[in-house]
Amino acid sequence: MLQVANERITGSNAQATVVECRYLTKVYEKLLASHKRAVRALNGVSLSVRRGQIVGLIGPNGAGKSTLLNLIAGLIFPTDGEVTVCGHPARSVQAHRSLGYMPEHPVFLGGYSARATLRYHAALLGLSRAAIARQVDESVQRLQMQEFVDRPCADFSQGMKQRLALGVAMLNDPQLLLLDEPSNGLDPVGIIQLRDLLKKLRDAGAAIVISSHRLGELEKLTSDYMFMHHGEIITFGDKAVASQAGRLLVGLESGGPRLAEALLPTSKVLEASETELALAVDDPAEVPDIVAKLARGGARITSVMLQHEDIEETFLRLCNEGKQ
Repeated sequence: MLQVANERITGSNAQATVVECRYLTKVYEKLLASHKRAVRALNGVSLSVRRGQIVGLIGPNGAGKSTLLNLIAGLIFPTDGEVTVCGHPARSVQAHRSLGYMPEHPVFLGGYSARATLRYHAALLGLSRAAIARQVDESVQRLQMQEFVDRPCADFSQGMKQRLALGVAMLNDPQLLLLDEPSNGLDPVGIIQLRDLLKKLRDAGAAIVISSHRLGELEKLTSDYMFMHHGEIITFGDKAVASQAGRLLVGLESGGPRLAEALLPTSKVLEASETELALAVDDPAEVPDIVAKLARGGARITSVMLQHEDIEETFLRLCNEGKQ
């Protein structure tokens, strides 16, 4: 079915927007409580995701990630703002037919098998009997569920439930996949299989939004991130990585603090010891000019090394910036 999906959503409109959120706000008000006790889970979020794009949704617990996915999926109403999926309002039939959603904690009826669960959800999508049989068989093969497909869900491990939930989300070959912690409970082999599958779906033209705390896994899938903090998007796309290209470590014979104070902007100096300077670098092209300036100022340089920031370091930096 990947080839069919590819034919459907690629071509001249390959870069078309799949998800559009405009000034999205969600406030949870406690029953019989004052407005002061209301929880503002999202605050004026605007974003767009295009076809063929995998976006990592990252941020600390309580940042609003699951709320955002639930609003896009049409599972809850926004307090303000609007969401469209493939040009259709969220919660509309057309939007639901265009997306697949995998919650963080999937729950299935224990007495039903994985096969029965897939068939039931496929029937809810309005597929014909022939299409149901074909889609179920493809899901079982695609997600390696042959060993447990006819066992009752009550006997499933967390990893089995995750595979089944992903199979349900993919039954209608969605143009948009919303995945909330999809690798929970998966063993290393399952994680690799999931990664390969998501890459194939992306290459076929699907848009995929993944909320996950497994930052190392996200880094293997994408360089596009939305960082959320206190219900707001702090940064979008690869700005999370590009906003600080890395740390420039300059080894010196002596005089680090004196040289830093005399020659460099305070905002650039992260650390300064007698024999080493750690400098913030926004663009690798800055490095020759910084080194030359230090040398002209009398620095006796013993080594130069540029350390690029990985996604985990970016996450921690953005969390610290969000607290300020």
